[in-house]
Amino acid sequence: MNLLEAIKQLVIELGAGGIFVATALEYGCFPVSSEILLPFIGYMIAINHYSLFYAIFIATLGGMIGTTACYLVGRIGGNMFEKLAERFASVALGVGKAQSIFEKYGKESVFFARLFPIARTYISFPAGLAKMPIVPFLIYTTVGVFIWNTALISAGYFLGSHWDICKQFLKAYQWQLSGSIALVVILFILVKNYLKKKQGL
Repeated sequence: MNLLEAIKQLVIELGAGGIFVATALEYGCFPVSSEILLPFIGYMIAINHYSLFYAIFIATLGGMIGTTACYLVGRIGGNMFEKLAERFASVALGVGKAQSIFEKYGKESVFFARLFPIARTYISFPAGLAKMPIVPFLIYTTVGVFIWNTALISAGYFLGSHWDICKQFLKAYQWQLSGSIALVVILFILVKNYLKKKQGL
């Protein structure tokens, strides 16, 4: 049984506890694709008649634990982080890409990177390395993780037994989908700021 199958079994057997552990592992940089895991969680809660909103909450909480662990490794890990990057080439590559994004866009990248492949998982490391304050890190991370979890878990929930279609779709269009979600968020922020300024006139 591979890691993904083991995590699926964990979700099936433990319910909410399994969702929490599975998402904590995925966001903690374990080699599990959220594009497969999260729609599967949506499918499982649908057939077991669990609350969609409760599942998203638990998944977001698990995601926060996983990302915070990576943040702490980057911030205080020292040699531990260097050894991890040396041992796993994929980690070094992912962190390198996330590092360039963080250096270019600053702390806001912790939010937007959550909506894009690769950087979404590894952005916590450079945030920790840069000693980004924990409070804004948690705020940006929570919002980004919540949006991503909501989109993918809801897709699996409403697709039902065809949840794996989501995997095929994301494989082909994940950058377009991520960009669309990010664009909607940016537009929402711009409209909100515009309305605030208009009210202040």
